[in-house]
Parts: sequence; C-alpha cells; structure tokens
Amino acid sequence: MSVRLCPALREVLDSLDPDLRLFAATMGSGLAPQLSRLQPALTPSAASSDGYELASITLSGDDAPDGLSLSACLGAHDAYLATRGDPGGISLGALAIARILVWAQRAAILGSAPRIQWIGPPARRPEGLEGLILTATCRASDGTSSRSAQAIAILDTPEPQAKTPEQ
Repeated sequence: MSVRLCPALREVLDSLDPDLRLFAATMGSGLAPQLSRLQPALTPSAASSDGYELASITLSGDDAPDGLSLSACLGAHDAYLATRGDPGGISLGALAIARILVWAQRAAILGSAPRIQWIGPPARRPEGLEGLILTATCRASDGTSSRSAQAIAILDTPEPQAKTPEQ
C-alpha cells in the first residue's frame, strides 16, 4: 500500500476479515481503467520521508468508510498508481474518485444504482449539468502540512415511482 492510514482508518481496515479485505481490494483494483481514463493528478511528494498519512476519506459528509469500501478504495488507488508507473506514490484525487466509484459499484450489487452522468474535480464540473451531487473528500498530512482533494459525481435524478393500488 502506498499510503499510510491514520489510526482510526487503520483500525477500520484491520477489523476486516483478511479474506474479505483481499476480495475488496481486488474488486477495487478493477476500477483502475476508469481512474486511468479520468487521469487524476499525482499528489506532490511529501515533505516528510514517511510520506502522507491518510486522515479521512468521506462521502457526502459520512464518517469513515467501512472496511470493505476502504479496502476497495485503496485497491483502486494502488492499481491506478501502478498503471501510472508510480506504485509508491499517492493521488488524493484518485482516492476521492475511487470513493465514489466504490459506492456506485456497491450500489449496483444491491440493485439498480443511479447512473453517473459525470465525475471529476468540482472545478471541472460541466456547466448546466443537473442532477444529484455526491461529494467525496480525502485529506492527508505529512506532519508539516496537509493536503486535500475533492471529487464530485453528478447522478441522474431518480424518476418518481408511480403509486400502485396497494399504496
């Protein structure tokens, strides 16, 4: 893994069964092609030789992700960095985008997931595109400074469901 985790995130990841952790990381690594198409930037080198410590990876204000989501995000991130030729690096943007993609992947497993119209950094949001907004934020520190990255996804607005006679 190319990024160190803060104690709270480490605890979440360590509480996950090792087989489930490996499964989730493998599922996440399958998101590398999507991340490669989006080309999130690599985060500049840390001032500290210890690199960055991931402090948070939130989704629309939620607290820390569960172990499966966190492991999948880290798997996607590491696979993306490997395709970029920087397996020891870090991309907070890739982690933020991965958080949204993992959410969508899990939603698809549970049923009909909302369609993502657009995903990327808020500064590149296309004008006039309407829909539900999902926001992911990653924060990391190298001991002397902190960095953050944010990604948004614009989702199709769900169609109102017609009431059935039983309702």
